[in-house]
Amino acid sequence: MKPKSLRFIPFSLVLLATVTAQETTPVTPAEPPATPEQPPAVNPAADLTAAAEKLAAATSYAWSQTTSFGGNFGDRTTSGKKGSGGYLLVTMPGRDQEFQVLSRKGKAAMQRDGAWIVPNPDGEEQGAGRWVARMVQNLREPITDAKDLAAKAKDVKLENGSFRGSLDEAAAKELMSFRGMGRRGGGGGGGGGGGGGTPPEVTGASGSVTFTVTDGVLTGYEMTLTGRMNFNGEDRDVNRTTKVSFTGVDSTTFDIPEAAAGLLAE
Repeated sequence: MKPKSLRFIPFSLVLLATVTAQETTPVTPAEPPATPEQPPAVNPAADLTAAAEKLAAATSYAWSQTTSFGGNFGDRTTSGKKGSGGYLLVTMPGRDQEFQVLSRKGKAAMQRDGAWIVPNPDGEEQGAGRWVARMVQNLREPITDAKDLAAKAKDVKLENGSFRGSLDEAAAKELMSFRGMGRRGGGGGGGGGGGGGTPPEVTGASGSVTFTVTDGVLTGYEMTLTGRMNFNGEDRDVNRTTKVSFTGVDSTTFDIPEAAAGLLAE
C-alpha cells in the first residue's frame, strides 16, 4: 500500500500549489466601457434666433415680400435693398404705380410726381395719402420684423430643414391689426386700411410661421394669419399669407439717389 500512497502525493501537492497561486495573485479589474459622446442638445428656437442675428449683422442684402389677402384684394409685393451706411431703398406698390422710398436712421424720403420729398402725415388729408405717409415714416429694416416674428413663434420645431412655429391669439391679433402698418417687412405687410383711422376689430385670430435657413443664415419666412375682422359693422373672414425672401447677403449694391440722401441729411 505504501508505494501506491507515494504515487499520489506529488499530484496532491500540485493541486495545492495551483490553488494557493490563484488565491494570492491579484486580479486586475476590467475597465468600464467608454461612454459614447452625447450629441449637442437640440434647441430649434435658439438656432433660429442665431440665424436671424447673422442676417441682421450683414452689411447688405436684398429682399422681396408678397402679401396675399385673398378675396378681391389681390397681392401686394414690396422689394428693397439694404446697403452700406444703413440705407434702405424700397420699391412699394401705390394706387396707380410703384414708388420708391429711401430710408436711413429713422428718416425717410419718398418719390412723388418725379420729385423726392419728406412725407408729412399731418399735412395730408384723410385717405390714401395720409396712410402712405405714415407707412413711409414707419419704415424699418425687414430683418427687425423677422426677428420679432421669431420671438413670437411658439413651439418652434425643425421639420424637413425648416423651422416651424405657431402664433398664439394675442400675437396673431397684433399682426393682423393695422396698428403699425407699413412696418411689416419694410412696408406693405400689414395691409391697407385706406383711411388711417381706427383699426378694425379682430377676433378668433391664429397663425403659423415657417422660416428657412441656409448655411446658418435666415433666408426667408412664410406667415399665415386667419381670423375675423369687422369692417363698418360687418364681420369678414380674413386669411392672409406673407412670404419674404432674403438674397444677396453681403453682396448687394445699389446707387443712392442724391436728392433723397440730401433730404435725409438735413
